[in-house]
Amino acid sequence: MVAQLLALADTLGRRQVFVSIYENGSRDRTKDILGRFNHILDMLGIEHRIVADDAPRPRHSHRIEYMAEIRNRALEPLYQNGAAFGRAVFINDMFFCLTDILELVYQSHAHGAHLTCAEDFEFRHGSLAFYDTWVSRDMLGHAFKSQIYRIADDDTAAVAQLTNRPFQVQCCWNGMAVIDTRVFAGNSALRFRRSTADECSASECSLLCNDMWAHGYRRAVVVPRVKLSYDIATRELLRAPYNFPRDAPFRDSRLQRIAFRPGPKTVYCNPLNGVGARNPDGSASLVALNIGDVSM
Repeated sequence: MVAQLLALADTLGRRQVFVSIYENGSRDRTKDILGRFNHILDMLGIEHRIVADDAPRPRHSHRIEYMAEIRNRALEPLYQNGAAFGRAVFINDMFFCLTDILELVYQSHAHGAHLTCAEDFEFRHGSLAFYDTWVSRDMLGHAFKSQIYRIADDDTAAVAQLTNRPFQVQCCWNGMAVIDTRVFAGNSALRFRRSTADECSASECSLLCNDMWAHGYRRAVVVPRVKLSYDIATRELLRAPYNFPRDAPFRDSRLQRIAFRPGPKTVYCNPLNGVGARNPDGSASLVALNIGDVSM
């Protein structure tokens, strides 16, 4: 991650990038590595804020409340100086390359998107499977499928997946996401949050999508050519041509602009209710979206 982030700053320009990292509770060499990274960024003149906190996760905290707090902590420098930056790139604990970030940022600008996501994968039951089915929703409001070539019920998304082209969604995250920073600025600035008492207890990323939808930030895009994983072995499978023979190479550069459509009135929600739970543990339901009369 350090090497690719330095390459990103070198490619875009050191004054064009701000690195913000919030880490806490690690018991390995993470803090040492972050300390060295901090020193390198100082020497190179790359603006940054790296926080390595000794406090572990509170024992009885709710996962979504905790994750929302951590994401908001990482965003703090943006709240203070948001006008200087047009896009925020969130990166989970992924294996990624410089070109993955560049492609997402490019597609974000090219389509005027408010949210632009990669696709993340895991190796499950002997084959590659799409991972982030809990958050990603197609333009019908349906959850993504784990099947690579039938990832969505929305026909437009399904065809785009087969031809490796970006497609519109209601929500996504998928390990790496590029967000228009206007979402986090102004009088109606949004933040990651936990559900309220009368809401389905969805992911903090799902709730951000729904809040973005309510405020008119409805241009969400998934870029299937950016494929990420959480381990090296899966990363190697993603790079193997025989697993994705239909993948278009990066050099086929003709842009096909997305014709953005009105979205669903409801989205599928599978809640996570229990304190300490990691996987959805409640009854699924359809959640109404606040669509109002705001222009996309």
